Amino acid sequence: MAALLLLCLTGCRRDGEKMLNALEEQGVGMIIDNHGETTTYDLPGVQDLLRLTAEEPERLQGAVVADKRVGKAAACLLIEGGVKHVNTPLVSTPAREMLEAAGISLYAREEIPLMVNIDGTDLCPMEKKLLDAKTPEQCAAILRGASLEGFQMLDMLNQQGLSLLVYNNGQLTTHANRGVQDLLLLISDQPERLQGAVVADKIIGKAAAALMAAGGVKEVHTNIICTPARELFEKEGIRVFATEEVPMILNRDKSSMCPIDTQIADIESIDECVAVLQARLAR
Repeated sequence: MAALLLLCLTGCRRDGEKMLNALEEQGVGMIIDNHGETTTYDLPGVQDLLRLTAEEPERLQGAVVADKRVGKAAACLLIEGGVKHVNTPLVSTPAREMLEAAGISLYAREEIPLMVNIDGTDLCPMEKKLLDAKTPEQCAAILRGASLEGFQMLDMLNQQGLSLLVYNNGQLTTHANRGVQDLLLLISDQPERLQGAVVADKIIGKAAAALMAAGGVKEVHTNIICTPARELFEKEGIRVFATEEVPMILNRDKSSMCPIDTQIADIESIDECVAVLQARLAR
């Protein structure tokens, strides 16, 4: 067994052992102590943490947690939940580093390089899934259905100064025209490229969102999205992951709404939005 990790204040080991003993005596997977109110959980993997972060985030905020195993998946959700301290019998190195970077204190009996599956024959499936994810936010999004490719595409888009990337059936295409020109051209000339695709776009207003929805994309990653675009994606069941949300996309001098979005601001039908945008391109 590795040396005890004492990555917390004096008294951490004593309090940590007390909570871990309770975890083992009760035969549960996780205990949360939030200002003296203690609750226990025992669903497999990170199911409880996924539910809590989505439905009861107040249970985690500022809490002390004991978890049977803390790999990268659990760590990212504990960070998202805003816990202040974690106790565990077993932590993986990526999880420990992630918690440490987030300023969350940790007491662990043992640290291993990576979390393995129950029979010890391979990596834990969730740890494997998150192996190349860079941030807690990316990890949490991937656990909720996002693809790693989408985050990698957005990084590539920003680094290379592109405006749009489309990944479909193992093929990545890059685009660099302004506005929604590339989306309009794809819908007109190569509609199959968008159907079921993962897309990264620098900035997404309602116009871009309507074209992506009309094209049948399944997942979108962006730096900035406006609220009407995000609402359109949600209504259509399209997964969207944005770094920032703003009320509206502005024009170039930041004096008013983007003219393309202004033109379709009051149109609810996606087909009507597309028709207006196509007519604009044809002019």
